[in-house]
Amino acid sequence: MTTALAHGSPISVEEFDVLPADNAYRLEIEDGRLLVMNRPAGPHIKAAQRLVSYLNDELPDELEAMVEFQAELTGPSPRRIPDLVVCAAEVCEQVRVRADQILLAVEIVSPGESAARDYIKKPAEYAANGIPTTWVLDIQENPISLTVYALDETGRYHITTPITGTYTGAIAGHPVTLDLTALTGPRRRQP
Repeated sequence: MTTALAHGSPISVEEFDVLPADNAYRLEIEDGRLLVMNRPAGPHIKAAQRLVSYLNDELPDELEAMVEFQAELTGPSPRRIPDLVVCAAEVCEQVRVRADQILLAVEIVSPGESAARDYIKKPAEYAANGIPTTWVLDIQENPISLTVYALDETGRYHITTPITGTYTGAIAGHPVTLDLTALTGPRRRQP
């Protein structure tokens, strides 16, 4: 790590925002401490890239799916990097995306401690920040599963049972259909 801070060191938003770029690790603030994670690899990268491609093909031009776009949140974990976000296309010109600009945050479960963070901690933070929808894509499951968290009028998420196969739903009122098995399976050429 190129920073003088170590994993778990207390850190302020101001200190975090001036850290040098570190492409070897993914850095976030969790509960006021620096969280240093390994960069995603293999199936995680493939799933994120394919999901971005599928969403951008299905969503209208005014919306954009982006991987690893740093998010500004309120609360004890003010800097997170969802695996993927959907927001208005013009937001993609910013350095980071504000929580109120995120229409969908996606977390892809990786081996290790990622599951508890991705299924419980991050969705609770995203709900507290008013993000309308969060997806947790579990590529470790066979078959791959998708859990959808949808914000209600009380500010709490309603959670679906894990979905496998094909998912049909909406992002900001725009319908999308995803073949979940295609996210990590063999590449398919478009006809």
